[in-house]
Amino acid sequence: MKRTGSKRQKEEAIIPQGRLMRLFQIIAVLKQGRWTIQHLAERFDTSERTVYRYIRLLQEVDFLIEKDFYNRYFIITSEDQPTNTQFSIEETKLIKKLIQSGTDDNPLKNTLLKKLALNSELDSMPRLFVKVRTAKLVDEIATAIRNKHQVVLKNYHSANSNEIRDRLVEPIHFGDNYHSVMALDTGDKICKQFKLERIGEVVQVEKAYQFEALHQKTSSDIFGFTGDGNIWVSLELNMRAYLLLREEYPLAIPYLEKKEDKYVFNGPVANYEGIGRFVLGLIDELKIIGPDNFKEFISNKINVFKP
Repeated sequence: MKRTGSKRQKEEAIIPQGRLMRLFQIIAVLKQGRWTIQHLAERFDTSERTVYRYIRLLQEVDFLIEKDFYNRYFIITSEDQPTNTQFSIEETKLIKKLIQSGTDDNPLKNTLLKKLALNSELDSMPRLFVKVRTAKLVDEIATAIRNKHQVVLKNYHSANSNEIRDRLVEPIHFGDNYHSVMALDTGDKICKQFKLERIGEVVQVEKAYQFEALHQKTSSDIFGFTGDGNIWVSLELNMRAYLLLREEYPLAIPYLEKKEDKYVFNGPVANYEGIGRFVLGLIDELKIIGPDNFKEFISNKINVFKP
């Protein structure tokens, strides 16, 4: 016999682990198939209103949930993201949130949290290390900008010249998401963008700006490149290309939309170099809609590698 609605709501309110288990199950079925709200409600013996709440909760923690022509919901996955692997960052975040709220007296709480830590530690520790290191670099560079002092970027790895050497620079401002810093290279007196991930160490030299008149405040585009242009490029993407664009370049998200069974990117770029690298890496999984001179740019790049 099915439980009544009031009894079910009361049970969910006083047994948070029941809600947690249901979320596990919903994540699993939405990754493996497509379900209408009605079928999900029947499958989990709950109300359609409750299912909508679960869907919204999953979306709030960055699950990519889509709905097809038949109003069936599913979680977007790709060939690079198998459905039966260890928990993702989003899943771990959600589970921890649910365990930590309302289960203080549950003897399984600490065991579950330890298992989650073991499950996600290998993935999260490198990311945590990178974040801590980057935060230290940002803090040191911000101090130099505030005091208008030069700094040395130790062992900077240049992608253009493929050499590693120290750079004496005058930092001007950070790029989007603090992935880079715009600075004047005192060697050639040119303003350049330096990627924080390529900096070995920041050394304060306690020396004031010498070339402030040459400073240029330029911003980088979605793909981390600077330039004077504001060119709009349109791409048609399959699901894998769409997921990779979201993950690798989060600033592109506002310029993405779904059209039928394809995804479309239509956004501004400073030049073709950054977006060109992305396109060339996924040339079989996307289509260039425009402009024509970007198609020509990509064609010329491809022809370089032809025998």
